[in-house]
Amino acid sequence: MAITRVHHVGLVNGDLDHARHILVEGFGLAVDEHRTPLPGGRQGYDGTTILEFPIGELFYEVAKPNDSESEPAKYLASTNGRGGMYYISLASNDMKADIKGIVDRGGKLQGDWDGAGSVFIDPTTSLGLRVQITPEDNYFVHPYFKGNGTCTGLAHIGIAARSPEESRQFWGHVLGLQEDKTEERGKDGPDPKRAPSAADDPVHLLEFPLGGTVI
Repeated sequence: MAITRVHHVGLVNGDLDHARHILVEGFGLAVDEHRTPLPGGRQGYDGTTILEFPIGELFYEVAKPNDSESEPAKYLASTNGRGGMYYISLASNDMKADIKGIVDRGGKLQGDWDGAGSVFIDPTTSLGLRVQITPEDNYFVHPYFKGNGTCTGLAHIGIAARSPEESRQFWGHVLGLQEDKTEERGKDGPDPKRAPSAADDPVHLLEFPLGGTVI
């Protein structure tokens, strides 16, 4: 059993045309028109309309709420209409074993699980994050929808947390991911041996590699 990779990143945005302009014209991605045909996209979860933008081994799923009462709509309103990352979906090649392990190690599920499909972890046990576990489907996008090559993959997903102990408890213990401890930095302040970078804010960084991406 294993959580194998980031399956997709769910974004919420109030204007799909604007999102498409930013991700296609700005970042060189393309809409997967096989799965989400233009111009209207396709129906998504909780009454949303979605477009998918492949990036490396995963994709961005951009959802536009079609009402004002759903949870995605409330999230959009909470960001003053700017939107942003709504959830992370992680692929599992053995859902039953992985879900059992997550629950046995202190995680809880949000709502009832059908025993086979996707399920969210209760945010009260996932540091307040919306984290979905979904069956591994060996997602492969046709090269036509891979964009112009400006951005070829998702290097990492940066998540702010209250403490390294909480992060290790959730990502390492509850989800069972392996931490790359050689990349831990900032625990004792900036490392004088490392060249300055955008990540040299006064933070303590932990890394959990997952497929071709790092959490």
